[in-house]
Amino acid sequence: MEGQLQKVLVVGCTKGVGLQVTKLLLGSPGKYDVHALVRSRERASKALGNEAAKVKFIDGDITKEDTLQPACNDMDAVVCTVGAAAGWRIPGYNQSTPKHVDFLGVKNLSEAAASAMVPKFVVISSVAVTRPWYWVSIFLNTFMGREFIWKLKGEEALKEAYKKHEHISYYIIRPGGLTNREGGKHGIVVDQGDKGDGWITRVDVAHVALACVNGACTPNSTFEIWNSKEEGTPDLSKLLELVPDKM
Repeated sequence: MEGQLQKVLVVGCTKGVGLQVTKLLLGSPGKYDVHALVRSRERASKALGNEAAKVKFIDGDITKEDTLQPACNDMDAVVCTVGAAAGWRIPGYNQSTPKHVDFLGVKNLSEAAASAMVPKFVVISSVAVTRPWYWVSIFLNTFMGREFIWKLKGEEALKEAYKKHEHISYYIIRPGGLTNREGGKHGIVVDQGDKGDGWITRVDVAHVALACVNGACTPNSTFEIWNSKEEGTPDLSKLLELVPDKM
């Protein structure tokens, strides 16, 4: 509603794209009521620095279902940027595996958000999740706990949770390889069908996620993004030209 702050829950605010999304939200005072699901308030505060006081932290864990429903209640949007910690772990010993984070965690969160009728759910996935023979997929699926296999299952779980309800929408963003370079310096290629690949700054991915939060993207769509070689301010108008997923 006009004049009312959008309540946005960021899941994964301490690093990477999630940290950049949080900073963008905080950089628009008077527009967003920023919340963050965190396992450690101390770590989140350290990551956000002086901006931490402006964020409403909610104690929770994407792998613990009972913490997610309360976190999602009354939110206007959820932005999920989580990813399993790199490296191999003893099966059953550590819950921070691709299966528990990229699949079951995203499944738990999307089901909680759908149950709470959160209008918009944005998840950061990756290009090539549907291409098991692509070199990145082979590497991550072989040496990093079948990461892309579980990311794709997480996407499917989100679709399944949200298609059960009308008037709520999901957005699945599949960025190319992520870099920490300065954002806003090159164009952004927007594609569908998981055919291409490239590199993109985390800041630019965060801007695309924010466009989804603001409704400047086709609802219920899955798409890939990476930076073009053309210099200039990214044009995000193509996000409204995307084809929605077949339900």
